[in-house]
Order: sequence, then C-alpha cells, then structure tokens
Amino acid sequence: MAIKKKLFPRKGKEKTELVIQAKAHIRKIALSNKTYNKRAEIARKNAKIAIKRGERTRAKNYLIHHKQYQMKVDRQNNIRSKIERQIEAISEGRMISMTGDLMGGIRDELQTIATTVAPEKIAEIAEDSELYVSEIEESAEILAGDPEIDLAIDITDELNQLETEMLLEQGGQMPEVPDDELAYISDFEEIEEEPGVKTKAKLEDEIDKLRKELEGS
Repeated sequence: MAIKKKLFPRKGKEKTELVIQAKAHIRKIALSNKTYNKRAEIARKNAKIAIKRGERTRAKNYLIHHKQYQMKVDRQNNIRSKIERQIEAISEGRMISMTGDLMGGIRDELQTIATTVAPEKIAEIAEDSELYVSEIEESAEILAGDPEIDLAIDITDELNQLETEMLLEQGGQMPEVPDDELAYISDFEEIEEEPGVKTKAKLEDEIDKLRKELEGS
C-alpha cells in the first residue's frame, strides 16, 4: 500500500474532486437555466406588449429571443442529463470495482483454504497420523520389552526344576490347587476390606469365639 500511495498519491483524491466538479457544474447549469427561463418569460411578455402597441416587428424579435432562451435551456438540460448519467456510471463503476475486489479477495481466501483442506492433503495427513501412531505403539513395545531378553536371564532350567519338584511331591501328578489359592500374593499393601465383607479366616475366628462362649455358659 505504501508503494502504491507513493506512485499514485492523488489518484483517489482526483477522482473524488472530479465528481465534485461535475456536480458543481450541474448546479451552474441549473442556475443558468433558471436565468434563461426568466428571460424567456420576459421576452414573451414583451412580445405581447409589442403586439398591443401594434409593433409587430418588435414583437417578432421578442419571440425570437424567447425561442432562443428556450433552446438554450433545452441544450443545457441535455448536457446536464449527460453529466448526471456519467456521474451515476462512475458511482456504479466504483461499486462494481469494489465488488470485484471483494470477490477477488474471497476467491483468494477460498483458494488458500481449499489448498489446506484438499482431499489429497487430508488423506496424506491421515496416512501420516496412522503411521505415527504405529511408530509410537512400536516404541512403547520396545520400551516395555521382554524382561527375560532384556535382562539376559534364562529361567528355563529353574522352571523345569520347580515343576519336577512339584510332581515328585504329589507322586508324579501335578497338585490340584483350590481356586482361592490361585490368586497371586500382592507385593503392595492390601486394600482395606469394605464394611460387611469378611474373609474366610475371620469367619472361622468368630465361629470359634461363639463356640467357646457357648461351652463356657
């Protein structure tokens, strides 16, 4: 914008002044026509007076003046109409130009948006996103790893030995472990039981206490 103002500093101002000058000229024409109409009216009245006085030649001259003034008014009205039409064309042209600039700006904005949301680009983004998710999951698996591999510890022999010991203890058969003994021992603090929920051991203790109380009574 700064460069444009330097190259054409008064272009917009000159256009505005041109329209102002045109409107001022129309006003001058209107005032001039008012004068001509007044003179035409006076000339016609004088023509009537001349006829009454029997001066036909003078009456004829006054009528010629009357006609000339009317012709001037008609001619200047035509000029005024042309100027007014051109001023309206300038106003309409400016509106069309502004509309064109606005639509051009909208088009450019839509082009920019369309570029960012093009189907090919969206598809590429979606594909890249899936790839990144896969890479993250793969990285997570790498971090989680396999303790036996990561720590280079082979516990195959120990596991086989443990199974063998259990088979020997049970006469060659794997022991049947009750379901309630399949739970692993937690290495965290035990969660406090909810009210009304009692373990098997606690129930047995309460039963023993009741039995003792009954025997004592």
